[in-house]
Amino acid sequence: RDELVVLIEATVESLDPRFAASSYAIKISRLVVAPLLSLDTEDSSPRMELGEKLEQPDERTVVVTLRRSARFSDGARVTSADVVATIRDLQARESLSPYRAAFSRVEEVTALDERRVRFRLRAPHAPFVSDLDMGILPASLLARLRGRDRGPAGDMELVGAGPLRIVKRTANRIVLAPNPHFYGPRPALGRYVVKTVEDDNSRLLSLVSGGGDLTQNTVAPLLLPALVRYPRLRVDSGPGLMTSYLGLNTRDPLLRDPRVRRAIGLAIDRSRIVSSKFRGKAALASSILPAHHWAHDKELDGLPFDPGESRRLLDAAGFPAPPGGGPRLSLTYKTSSNRFRVSVARVIARQLEEVGIRVTVRSYEWGVFFSDLKRGNFQLASLQMTELAEPDYHFFFFHSSMQTDAHRPDGGGNRWGYSDPEVDQWLEEGRRVSGRSARLGFYLNVQRRLARDLPIIPLWHEENLVVMRRSLRGLHILPNARFTPILRVTKSND
Repeated sequence: RDELVVLIEATVESLDPRFAASSYAIKISRLVVAPLLSLDTEDSSPRMELGEKLEQPDERTVVVTLRRSARFSDGARVTSADVVATIRDLQARESLSPYRAAFSRVEEVTALDERRVRFRLRAPHAPFVSDLDMGILPASLLARLRGRDRGPAGDMELVGAGPLRIVKRTANRIVLAPNPHFYGPRPALGRYVVKTVEDDNSRLLSLVSGGGDLTQNTVAPLLLPALVRYPRLRVDSGPGLMTSYLGLNTRDPLLRDPRVRRAIGLAIDRSRIVSSKFRGKAALASSILPAHHWAHDKELDGLPFDPGESRRLLDAAGFPAPPGGGPRLSLTYKTSSNRFRVSVARVIARQLEEVGIRVTVRSYEWGVFFSDLKRGNFQLASLQMTELAEPDYHFFFFHSSMQTDAHRPDGGGNRWGYSDPEVDQWLEEGRRVSGRSARLGFYLNVQRRLARDLPIIPLWHEENLVVMRRSLRGLHILPNARFTPILRVTKSND
């Protein structure tokens, strides 16, 4: 009754916030190592955490005042010295953190007194406030780690000011308990266990048998009708920030022409896939931002299903239907080895074949698949963008400076080789100006240009789907799918 077991589908790497990069690592890390602010809100607006107040006296300066009550799990007070030490550690030239680039924008970080920290930016950068969703570590811990190889702290070494602390860590199991010095409401239960169960069927059976209490976004919507056979389980869902999309390599000779890319988009019957594969638990996408996001272009229509227009565009692009009924062109479609994602890819492949595009679906273990994607070794690829709270994510995915290839696989997220000088300019301006209203116009321009050029084809925004035991009460699903709401969950008898 006093323990909650959360089931996840992949092994979690380091929980050190400086190195936590996967979705699960970030979600668990933030429960232990609190940030100055978080985006764990309905509309992705910042919410103060360790910070009590945030001021911006000018466009290059941010001042954060810490809570008086903020303490680490060992009882030590969180001070501005801890914040300064964390940011400077991230900025260090020898730092191996994937977040180093984000904090290289900080020209100077200064402790004004024990509770106030001033960030001075090299240039105006509107998304910087969102960057402050970074866990703060004690300066004393960072000093002990400095003599090592700049790698992450061991998880059992981590001391944070979040609501939970780590009690035990193995490869497939993380045991957490309440931080007795947490500044906010005490978690509702006495113990939280995050358990990795990679096999889909085993994960579901664990819920049925009572070996787990809850899993989020790991059960394929196709399985939902079968859950009625298990009266001790129930399903809850809510809007999500995750966008599924089809990436197209614009450097490939067959995909260089935007008419071909549009023809591919028009040949995909997205409504049918959402209905049959997702059981309606997804909304059609017109951009990477979901409809409830403040920067979403509400006048932008997604691609319709129009196979006739698709064939006409292929004709115009120089790919007419050959005599005898052969394919107009042949493409390879790469995806992860997740069975549900493979099944969706095969449906898309069959739909493309209806307009004369022969598609070979190839699935790979995640590491191999993602490596190929970063190196530009693909034609078509499907995957998901998660936690798109800040519209500046467009910069990472579409600015020409973020292009990756075999020589620069980790240079950014623009794996499609997309380049447009106007898009670059709009994205740069969207970073420089402050305030949502001032930034909005630039992101509307970007979304409309991307809808024309289609370096990626936005498919749908999947709902957050939670399967849990009926004994749970009080779960509120956040759009960013973070784990913060589990702290309010209570249990009754099944």
